[in-house]
Amino acid sequence: MQLESKQLLLAKNNELEQLRSNWKSPPGIALIWVGDDQQTAAFVRVKQRKAKELSCVFMLHHFPTITDRQLSAVINSLNARKDIHGIVLQLPLPKNVDTDRAIMEIAPQKDIDGLRSDSRLTAPTAQGIVELLEHNNVDLWHLKTAILGDGRLVGHPLAEIFKKNGWSFTQFSTDAKRHSAEIRSHDVLISATGQNGLVSAGMVRKEMIVVDGSGVDVDIEAIEPLVALITPKKGAIGPLTVCNLFENLFTSSSHEA
Repeated sequence: MQLESKQLLLAKNNELEQLRSNWKSPPGIALIWVGDDQQTAAFVRVKQRKAKELSCVFMLHHFPTITDRQLSAVINSLNARKDIHGIVLQLPLPKNVDTDRAIMEIAPQKDIDGLRSDSRLTAPTAQGIVELLEHNNVDLWHLKTAILGDGRLVGHPLAEIFKKNGWSFTQFSTDAKRHSAEIRSHDVLISATGQNGLVSAGMVRKEMIVVDGSGVDVDIEAIEPLVALITPKKGAIGPLTVCNLFENLFTSSSHEA
């Protein structure tokens, strides 16, 4: 059985329309993408379509390669622009780039992905996962959750949300397959490593709730018959992530309605 997401997305989109109506001039979002990965290209297109749907200015800076100095110059130029209210640094960046440095160069009020260590905004995917579970009346307070992965976009910020709320969880940063039996003992499994088909039958049980936080960690068709609830193959975490990204844009402190 799949987690219900359609009604949640309907409500989120209605909320976005209301937030957008508070702006007299179009909010501006700038996205920096380095490389030519096709999966990343698809993510960029989704954000671009959402910006058009919400009548936002969308500025794409796409580079085949880049140096730390060049990236710094781009970020600081966008920080200075009054017509840009949110900056998205499409991850992962090439190995030659200092990702931590680049993230911390984004102005705090324009960090709509919540990547900075001092960001006041919640990471969109992590927030979407929690919203989906709460929408389906999953009581995270009384359940044990296994989080696979500790990446910047999902695993780490998700763990921070769990800590803040006092929810019981165990985080598996590496070698999840070696911990299959321990992972299987949990009530909820959230996998967000970006590893294709990471979640195996040995990690789950009939009473478990499974969330694919990356879109590739779980073979939904194979795992769904083995668990109680699971994320839909499409139309859940991805769209919720985009909704939350634009919610962060509309509610950022750089708001100039």
